[in-house]
Amino acid sequence: MGQVVHIDPLKPDRDALELIARVIRNGGVIVYPTDTIYGLGCSPANSAAVERVLEIKQRSAQKGLLLLVPGMEAVPQLCSKLPAVFQQLASRFWPGPVTFLLPGRPELSPLVRGERGLVGLRSPDSAYLRLLMEMIPGPLVSTSANLSGDRPSGGIRELAESFLTHVDLFVDGGDAAESVASTVVDASVTPPAVVRAGVWAARV
Repeated sequence: MGQVVHIDPLKPDRDALELIARVIRNGGVIVYPTDTIYGLGCSPANSAAVERVLEIKQRSAQKGLLLLVPGMEAVPQLCSKLPAVFQQLASRFWPGPVTFLLPGRPELSPLVRGERGLVGLRSPDSAYLRLLMEMIPGPLVSTSANLSGDRPSGGIRELAESFLTHVDLFVDGGDAAESVASTVVDASVTPPAVVRAGVWAARV
């Protein structure tokens, strides 16, 4: 059974953040709150941890995974080509609940890039997550904490029942901030295309 740590996403405890960062650095898998729904996460640089995330979620490796990044400065390290329109879109929607699909660098794990060679990147509107990524240091896998094909759960009790025995650390930040996942925009095509309506559609 995984360890549980409680955190206030608005006023995170430094010791709790250090514990989370240490688990991730050591190749652990976590459940954690984001600025949308809860995510399953790990370091994208640890292939064994990424495989565990896919196994826990029962997700096809062909689909690729979303990565959280602190901001625009992290994008060139992960992407082989940045479409001109991407910077305009990111300056408008980041930080926030919009994920952009971009050509991933070949050194990224194929489990992260998926069959199309794309990586999903999002800069969250969450000071605690940006601080956590500084402490790791590096990006963070973030795929919704639910079995593939199921609706995401925002209730902390249901999440614990589903995942506590499968992860190394369960980060309890209370019920989820949103009931749906981020909006996903494929910025690798012209013009960019919305491939998942997500939060923005739910807010309209």
